[in-house]
Amino acid sequence: MLKFISLLGTNRYLPCNYYFGEHKANDCCYVQEALVQILAKNDIVPDKITIFTTEDAYNKNWIANAYSDTRPGLNEELADISKKFHIPVENVMIPEGHNEEELWEIFNAILNQLEEEDEIILDITHSFRYLPMLTFIVINYARIVKNCSLKAIYYGAFDVLGYVHEVEKLPIEERNAPIFDLTSFINLFDWTIAIDRYLATGDASLVKDLTTLETKKINEKIGRKVSESNLDKSILFRDPNALKDLSKSMNNFSNTVATCRGPNLTGAISSLKESIHTVVENAAHERIKPLSPIMEMVEKRFKNFSTTDEYINIIETAKWCHENRMYQQGFTILLEGLINYVCEKWGLDKFDKNNRNKVTSYARDVEKKNVEADHEILGLNKQNAEDLFMLIYNIGTIRNDINHAGWRENPAKHIVFNNNLKTFIHRAESILYGEFNNDKQSKDKQLLLIFSHELTEGQKKEAMERFNISKFIKPDTELLNKWANVPPHIEDLNEYIEDFKRWIDEKGQPGDYALVQGDFGATVSMVDYCIFKNITPIYATTERNVVEEKIGETIKISREFKHVMFRKY
Repeated sequence: MLKFISLLGTNRYLPCNYYFGEHKANDCCYVQEALVQILAKNDIVPDKITIFTTEDAYNKNWIANAYSDTRPGLNEELADISKKFHIPVENVMIPEGHNEEELWEIFNAILNQLEEEDEIILDITHSFRYLPMLTFIVINYARIVKNCSLKAIYYGAFDVLGYVHEVEKLPIEERNAPIFDLTSFINLFDWTIAIDRYLATGDASLVKDLTTLETKKINEKIGRKVSESNLDKSILFRDPNALKDLSKSMNNFSNTVATCRGPNLTGAISSLKESIHTVVENAAHERIKPLSPIMEMVEKRFKNFSTTDEYINIIETAKWCHENRMYQQGFTILLEGLINYVCEKWGLDKFDKNNRNKVTSYARDVEKKNVEADHEILGLNKQNAEDLFMLIYNIGTIRNDINHAGWRENPAKHIVFNNNLKTFIHRAESILYGEFNNDKQSKDKQLLLIFSHELTEGQKKEAMERFNISKFIKPDTELLNKWANVPPHIEDLNEYIEDFKRWIDEKGQPGDYALVQGDFGATVSMVDYCIFKNITPIYATTERNVVEEKIGETIKISREFKHVMFRKY
């Protein structure tokens, strides 16, 4: 049922001529009367009209007219419309809203007027103070619990004419007040929620529903050959094909990931990036400019994906899965991608099940120390080759734990899956770093020094030779002092270390290294943040030498700490 809902106030409503598009309702005190007339001229006739009033509004403007004793109240005005269009009209009393209890009474009064799958046209012109927000909340609630839909929101902008005492002096033919259609703002709100859900969960269903609705509106207007100036203001887009492609490609990518269709990943991503770019370009014009940042969020989220490189997409898809808590898919796609890598380096058909089993068997042998990891054919150094096969073995073990639903000896706790997937992604990215990431081709890296001491020449030499460090970056003196003096009485360090995270964001890039040593709690937090930013955290190991020297009857003991090596966390 299509319902027209409005709230009536207590003011003196001067008569004016309300207009919307090409249509006008002349000499109306009440915007509700004008709106229903104008909607009817656009072939939109509500099935029911409901007007909410307080007792004061009922007396002043429902049964009487606060502006003039000689003019009818809204009840009588709508009675004429009701007879003409056969629309039932109902007045519903609500309290003034002086306290929280009365606000809940208003909430329930509005909600009780809504039934399953109602379509709602809302007028907020005479809603007092908080009532527009409260009414919108009620209707949004009804959209969920009663499957209602908000078709349009209108506001009669009498106030654009000026102050009431000035408008009273104008002849009625000059009192022309526009009606604003606020529906596009609701659509923007819906698109924001839909995109946020997609980025947070990978669920494209809301985007698909909005696309269907938007495309329908566009096609209806095109079918009527309506001019651009009179196009429905609730329409956000102009190109239905761009919307269809966006919805289809989003849904296709989500389904590809959810079902672990690895061979289809790059094709799905290529299509998605293309359709996102088209809509971003579309959203950069006219009334949909506020939607541009929302669509740019989607474009930014998929920026690191590749339209051609399978291994970049394996890593980025695993990150997507981690962010969206799709752990089984994340482990599976990452594991099978690493197996692909070994198959290709060994010259094996990666679609052959037996060949893939050879890789996993070899990884098991490496883990059991039965064989030495093959590194020359893989194009990796010995350490990375061993790490790669150990990673394949470890991912396979935890993936099997999920696949068997924990019915095995010593099943992992649920929190392990989140932490391990994050760690495995970082390790895979580090191992395959120079192989697939076109944005990280440079072998020269920076070492960020979250560290209170000066590096020795030996430490600098090791960092340059082992990690290809070409630049050492220290925080400024103030930040270094802050790192060296973490207050012992602070229970939660999150706020305290925000400056260091911002410094990492400003100075660091994926592929860099960070030397992190200091307060235990701060160090743990910064190590975790570096891993999140794809920066490899390391620490220095030392060897302590104790020297005793006898001086007369006194024994002098000195301790010397000598750097041994850098170790990855």
